[in-house]
Amino acid sequence: MVEGHNGCKEAPQSYTAVWPEGAGAAIGAALSGSSIGRPATTNIDLKSLIIMNELHRTRSVSQAAENLRVSQSSISMSLAKLRRQFNDPLFVRTSTGMEPTPHALEVLTLLSKAERLIQSALQHQVIFDATTSERIFHICSTDIAVLTLLPTLMRRLKEIAPSIQVDLLPMSDSIPRLLESGEVDLAVGFISPMGAGFYQQRLFRDRFVCAVRAGHPRVQDELTLQQFELETHLTVATPGTGHSVLERTLAAKKIRRKVGLRVPSFLGLAPILTNTDYLAVVPEQLGQSFASTGQIRLLQLPFAIAPYYILQHWHERYNHDPANVWFRSVMAELFLR
Repeated sequence: MVEGHNGCKEAPQSYTAVWPEGAGAAIGAALSGSSIGRPATTNIDLKSLIIMNELHRTRSVSQAAENLRVSQSSISMSLAKLRRQFNDPLFVRTSTGMEPTPHALEVLTLLSKAERLIQSALQHQVIFDATTSERIFHICSTDIAVLTLLPTLMRRLKEIAPSIQVDLLPMSDSIPRLLESGEVDLAVGFISPMGAGFYQQRLFRDRFVCAVRAGHPRVQDELTLQQFELETHLTVATPGTGHSVLERTLAAKKIRRKVGLRVPSFLGLAPILTNTDYLAVVPEQLGQSFASTGQIRLLQLPFAIAPYYILQHWHERYNHDPANVWFRSVMAELFLR
């Protein structure tokens, strides 16, 4: 389920047409009469060009009018406009009907090319084949993702899209701009709403737990509030992890925390914990990765704290982009719960 807030809303699909090579030149030449070097004017519309083509096909003003379901006077007026535009009669009456002049034949040839190019453009569809694509997907996330998300993601990509690459970028205040420009495909984490033009999907809920080394001399199977305040803590301050939720809770409950070491990253946290008596409040998903070694234990915090949600975010420019849609679906398949 895709969710939005603070102005986020569903937007209709919108694509910018990419003309096949040469289409612009062909259409421009047809409209401007470039074969004789005349500048383009703005009073020729597509209807007039359709009339010109129908006159060539039928060789008859009356038949062209009937086929196009317009009056003969409309045909005549459009022909007069085209004659002024191209400074040429374009069609003249002969014993076999309205025959095109050499100039008209040249313009009609260009129009025929332009028509084929336009038809090709209108039928053009963006196709993304994950099994053969070598695309690089850029993700903004926390370093926690290196330990918790990327192993699972890369294992799955190897199975279904072996040539896809992933570039993990750090969280920053530039995430909205990077998503909007396409420099980043997805931002994953606990991220503040970015407002209108952005989409988000909730992946999973996480909560905070306390990590301590196995064999801690004073903290056993249960952590009391008094122990929490008396013991020395190892803290990590990094965006996108729900750290602000923890800080607000401690402040609201007037819980003191004695900090012995502050680090900017969760990477390398486990070795510090296993070699000290520090306590560290960490996201549970990360803590489970630490605890899998048997050297670190996870304890419930001695105070109530709200859980938080990890979401994936993207910009509406890429809401219908096949590659982005596919990558988001893989993320949801793996982590949505």
